[in-house]
Amino acid sequence: MKNTFLLAILMIAFCGCGHSHKHEVAHEHAHLHNYTAYTEANEFFMQHEGLVVDTAACVTLFVTRLQDFKPSDAAEATAVLKVGESVQSFTVKASNAGIFNFKFAPGQEGEGSLAFEVGGDKAHFHIDVLAKDGLHEHSHAHTHHYGESHGGHYHASHGHNNETAHEHRHAAHAHHSHSGHGELTEGAPSDVPFAKEQSWKIDFATDVVKESHFGGVVKVAAKVAAAPSDFTTIVAATSGKVQFVGNVVEGKTVAPGEPLFYLEGGDVTDNDAAVKFAEAESNYQLAKADYERKKHLFNESIVSERDFQSAEASYKQAEARFSSMKRNFGGGKVTLKASREGYIASLLVANGDYVEPGTPLATVQSDGCFNIAAELPVRFASQLQNIEDVNIVLPAGDAYSMNALGGSIVAVGSSANGCNMLPFTISAGELRGIVPGSIVTLYIKSKSEAHVVAVPRTALVEEMGNFFIFVQNNPVSFEKRAVETGSTDGMRVIISKGLHAGERIVTKGAVSLKLSQGAAALDPHAGHVH
Repeated sequence: MKNTFLLAILMIAFCGCGHSHKHEVAHEHAHLHNYTAYTEANEFFMQHEGLVVDTAACVTLFVTRLQDFKPSDAAEATAVLKVGESVQSFTVKASNAGIFNFKFAPGQEGEGSLAFEVGGDKAHFHIDVLAKDGLHEHSHAHTHHYGESHGGHYHASHGHNNETAHEHRHAAHAHHSHSGHGELTEGAPSDVPFAKEQSWKIDFATDVVKESHFGGVVKVAAKVAAAPSDFTTIVAATSGKVQFVGNVVEGKTVAPGEPLFYLEGGDVTDNDAAVKFAEAESNYQLAKADYERKKHLFNESIVSERDFQSAEASYKQAEARFSSMKRNFGGGKVTLKASREGYIASLLVANGDYVEPGTPLATVQSDGCFNIAAELPVRFASQLQNIEDVNIVLPAGDAYSMNALGGSIVAVGSSANGCNMLPFTISAGELRGIVPGSIVTLYIKSKSEAHVVAVPRTALVEEMGNFFIFVQNNPVSFEKRAVETGSTDGMRVIISKGLHAGERIVTKGAVSLKLSQGAAALDPHAGHVH
């Protein structure tokens, strides 16, 4: 009763039919009729207090985008009421985003239809228009009984117990799946109310439960590492004393061509960079002159071809060495630069260290693909030969599919290592939000033909070790139902008892519904719009 009463007050406030808060008691026995339809793009949720011949009635339509479960941004909506030969058409502007208020005064009683069009998307509802003398009896019956819906007709379930009504709702959810055609969607007194305005403000979503494949799953901890192709090592081009250029620290972002280190001879004269540069330049000039001289003599057939080729080789070697030093030498020192964009992953020397040619100074890492490596006991060898996908759960709890990220299996060990474990490595594709060295959890999924009822793990809420799911009876009324869970692949959880395929459940925002239970119990005016 409380939930029906709250929804009635919300409807009255939206329609602006002149009801004030002081008249709430007078409306305690009013019943709000709730209709729901789904198209490929939108959820249409329509509410009214009853359509009676020649009586003004408020009808509120809530339109929610299924893409993100936010209110439709359409500016206007059109409604067409058809009852027998009577046809009424109205176009209204949105009173708020996703909310459209209509007023009807049906001119004929009987069965009819109410159709809405919003942004080119259409929904149809089968409705009943009552005679004036049938109003009180109809309202009384609907206030106290919850029944099944068949093609939009409502049948009061006199004498049905809660279990029977519950099974009726299962049948309604399972058989009314025609896109754009709505059904009467009644809640129950024990449902958790959650206004559309509330769901629009949070990360919220619902979806229809389907049976799907669910194979064996191996859970293992794994370590994230950057792919080898994303590393570059800066090495000393010559011997000398290392001088950092500015504030060079691990984690610093660098750009291509950015100077990072100087190499100076310092007090070691034999290895002074300036001396070596002068030697390289001198050797280059001598080799060049000898090459040009012997080339001329070779053309005159004065020197042998062997002597000419030897001079040419010496010249090219001297040129390459001098050109290399010239690119990085200036001011009496050699400059070592970053060759790519990235960040300094590790510093391998300290400022002032003396190094020999070829000594690694630092590694620069670029953003790119990650490798995730794990080790599994050999008993899982058979499952590793039939892998369908790998789900990756980050330390913060976010879960991703390897296939969806564009990743792949890099290596599956064909023999055990010294610890009797099988190495296993995947590429994580475009995974973001982690850094090399992080520990993640892998759920390695193998193929299977078994069909089970599985839901996103975000659909589950836990209380005192028990798990619950919020089943939608209509878009503002949800049944909190206990379920029994089975295996998980990190993204989905098998429901072994308490849920059926074809039911619509909350997949995002379940925690907010759980918290709203206490707020609704404490606030007698929860859901009112003042």
